[in-house]
Amino acid sequence: MLTTSRLLFLLALVLAVLGVRVPVAEAQQILAMVNGSPITTYDVAQRQKLLQVIGEKPPGAKETLEELIDQHLKVSAANRAGMQMDDEDVDKLFASVASRSGRTPEQLAALLGQQGVNAQTFKNKLRADNVWQQYVRQRAPAINVRDSDVIAALNRNGPVELVATEYKLYPIIFVVPRSSNAYQARLSEANAFKARFNGCDAGLAAAKAMREVVVRSPVYRLSSDIPSQLRQILDKTEIGRLTPPEVTQTGVEIFAVCGKTEVKGESSQKREIKDQLASSQFQTESKKLIAELRKSSLIVYR
Repeated sequence: MLTTSRLLFLLALVLAVLGVRVPVAEAQQILAMVNGSPITTYDVAQRQKLLQVIGEKPPGAKETLEELIDQHLKVSAANRAGMQMDDEDVDKLFASVASRSGRTPEQLAALLGQQGVNAQTFKNKLRADNVWQQYVRQRAPAINVRDSDVIAALNRNGPVELVATEYKLYPIIFVVPRSSNAYQARLSEANAFKARFNGCDAGLAAAKAMREVVVRSPVYRLSSDIPSQLRQILDKTEIGRLTPPEVTQTGVEIFAVCGKTEVKGESSQKREIKDQLASSQFQTESKKLIAELRKSSLIVYR
């Protein structure tokens, strides 16, 4: 009769012959318990690899463990406050990140996998960051940057000439029903349409004739009111061309740039400085809330 240990040995031998990796128990050593939930050496290693992939210098193992403890506390607190993201919404957020890098979700997951990072590790971080932003803004409504603070920061090194660009944009949406998984097909369709789009008049008419594609009324955006990353994309996109497609809640969205006008009295720097000031306020309030959560939580280090 085969004993249990003998069976496990034979199973491991077969899996090794087939090229299947068997997880080692030591790789899952528990480092801390946060309100009953474990954080392991695997979790720490995954976070450090993820930070390397996205271009950040990973902290040491101890600091990374503390980050993961904070991440757990953030998600738990946000969930208790009713701020949750289901898996479908997280997948859409992951797809949006992928599209901004010129990849499909599958390609991004494969890229992460090549670096030894499970895509779920990145999704967990995206979920935590998203719900925590909502939580902090609800609990700390004092986060508010006044125009006078922005102007003072702008003029700190001397008077600044305020000049901005007003963009005329037509949103084009390749609709994806909420219950559908057709994001990949629609993303490919949007990229193909972007390649042949040449001029707003003919291009918008062609978009309106396409199946399950919505062309919305034009919107006007000042460079001083949009994030620097988006402003850089719009600056690089010629008039009569399309921006790169991006996955959204309603489908795959792309913008036709149909006008750029110089506007005095505004400055793209205003948005950057406002974002910096708001980020500083957010980090201050975030640290206060995390400190409170740690005091009321059961954290046991192993």
